[in-house]
Amino acid sequence: MSKATGTFWGPKGRGPRLLPSRRMVLAALLVQAVLASRSAANPPPGSEAGRDPSALEDRIRRLEALGAAVIEQNQRLTEQNRRLAEQNQGLAQQLQQVNQRQDMLSRRLDGVTKANATTTLPSATLPRPVNEIAGAAAVVPASEPVVESPPDSASTPAWPEFLTGRYDRKKGQFVLVQPRTPEDMPFALNFDLITQLRYTGFSRSARTWTDSAGTVRPVRNLSTFAVNRNWLQFTGYAIDPRLQFMAAIFSSSTTNSTLFLGWIDYKFSEAFLLSAGYFKLPGSREWMDSFRFTLGADRTMATTFFRPNMSPGIWASGEPLANLHYIAMVANSFNGLNLADNRIGSNTAFASSLWWEPFGKYGLGPSDIESRNQPTARFGSSLTVSREQLANAASIQTNPEDTLFRLSDGTPLALAGALGPGVHINTTSVQLWAIDAAVKYRGFSLSGEYYLRWLNDFRHTGGALPIRSLFDQGAYAQTSYFVIPSRLEGYARYSFVAGRFGAGDEWSGGLNWYVTGERNWRMTFDVTRINHSPAENGLTGYRAGESGTLFQLQMLTDF
Repeated sequence: MSKATGTFWGPKGRGPRLLPSRRMVLAALLVQAVLASRSAANPPPGSEAGRDPSALEDRIRRLEALGAAVIEQNQRLTEQNRRLAEQNQGLAQQLQQVNQRQDMLSRRLDGVTKANATTTLPSATLPRPVNEIAGAAAVVPASEPVVESPPDSASTPAWPEFLTGRYDRKKGQFVLVQPRTPEDMPFALNFDLITQLRYTGFSRSARTWTDSAGTVRPVRNLSTFAVNRNWLQFTGYAIDPRLQFMAAIFSSSTTNSTLFLGWIDYKFSEAFLLSAGYFKLPGSREWMDSFRFTLGADRTMATTFFRPNMSPGIWASGEPLANLHYIAMVANSFNGLNLADNRIGSNTAFASSLWWEPFGKYGLGPSDIESRNQPTARFGSSLTVSREQLANAASIQTNPEDTLFRLSDGTPLALAGALGPGVHINTTSVQLWAIDAAVKYRGFSLSGEYYLRWLNDFRHTGGALPIRSLFDQGAYAQTSYFVIPSRLEGYARYSFVAGRFGAGDEWSGGLNWYVTGERNWRMTFDVTRINHSPAENGLTGYRAGESGTLFQLQMLTDF
């Protein structure tokens, strides 16, 4: 039984009735009307009303008006009772749903208890009572037991353990699967798609160049469109939130190749993250920064010449002290070409990098798209040492990012006759040291890196070796400024390489247009003047020995 103003709910199926007080009022009005009519029909002696027909008609009209008012009030009460009946029916349905869900949870708990009497289950929070519910939405339990028994019937609603199908704007990735409670269901999966579309044009200023072996090689003009990099990346964690993974498919139409790579991390603490897989040797700061954040269309000529490659290995990284970071890696090789069954020898490469951000987090890449009101800086150093078996890159190269050991004129070190007539270098030791610094402030950025490389302890075949060691050095410097904050950035770059066999340099300038004011969509146009390039890599646009002007127009998306 429920109460509402002026309404009484009768037995089920009979509908609402008026309260006794309302019936008494209505009865009194009817009795009064009857007595009044009798009084009018039999007026007392001497009464003028009984002898005046107009007075009688006036009294009758008043009674009719009173009756109409009573009928109208009764209609309003009837409508009110109907609405209350509908509301009561809705509450009854909600109560039935609550009872069904409570019964389902009870059956699950009973099933788990019978299956394993020694297992202690977390208590399930029951739904709130109906009188605490605001609105007519269905009631959902606040929590679920960790172990669930199969539902009793096909009609039992499923209880998903994952949240699916959303986009994380802050991280710029699709969230495919995310657990409701990582501790109970530690599995997550995210997806990124990074695409780099580029037009490359090159106008030569010399028709040929001569390598150190005396071979004259042509320099060709170039005009081409390419999907320079297409990177599909899956990240997340499994089994334990600290056990993280990355799996990627990397393809390029520039080299017509597709590569599968990835790694596994285990995070012990902020100071120690242990990883294993296929990764970049941390021998250069610009190399360690993602290609998504380069100041121009790609990395500089100096970095392309000196940097190590990617290789399978194991590495550790972290932040042992506030704003002090490190990464150290043990890998198969410096140049990354000796992979799987093509691996030659048992030598190992060691690489490490240390950097300090004295004013707090430096952020992504060299550009100050955030237009910081306080200056931020980064100072670091990287060191790589390795004993390398040289190989024919054309026969085993699998990664479009790979580069070769080259002399300062662009000649591959493994080329027969590179260091002397008839001499063929099979093995070398390499030591690479890089020092870097960078600063950002209010849309302005300035960064640079200096490289020093030693090649020595050669093993060779052929004639007498006239050179026992080689030393090469080089650097890059770059600066930028946002002429329209977070949107339009102008930049300029310079880099050089110098050594025993000559020197080469580049001058470059261009514009970055961040379409949305964020890094996830960028248009880049730059012009680079190249003089005797010692570097070569298909993705960066540099070709050994070339001199001329390089034009690049690029669109990069990251989502």
